[in-house]
Amino acid sequence: MRYPSQDEIRNLREHYPTGARVELLEMWDKQAPAIGTKGTVRYVDDIGSIGVDWDTGSSLSVVFGADRCRSLVPEFTQTVRDQLMAVRDSGETNMLLVPAVQRIAFNLGYYELVAFIEDHREAYVTFIMIGHV
Repeated sequence: MRYPSQDEIRNLREHYPTGARVELLEMWDKQAPAIGTKGTVRYVDDIGSIGVDWDTGSSLSVVFGADRCRSLVPEFTQTVRDQLMAVRDSGETNMLLVPAVQRIAFNLGYYELVAFIEDHREAYVTFIMIGHV
């Protein structure tokens, strides 16, 4: 097993802050919660394990390099914001016509925006309506 670098630990802690919600994608443990189970991050330790209080009552950690989870906190990066603003400024569609926005973004090579809308549609609509996620 490979241990994460300090940069990887820092990135994990930024991506999975205490209190963030996550969804289990893969865990190699007989007692693992079912795939798709959601939970709340308690910590990221010094070897990259993500301590999670699963909604099922389990508290098994997501092991760095072996298990996988995904953050349910939208990552509205500067790149996603810039791409979204470029699509808006093009004037090609109403920004609430989500499939059209995704098609335009895809055609422009804005794959980060396409993925953000797919994974975080509610956050996307919130940004369009009120200007922040």
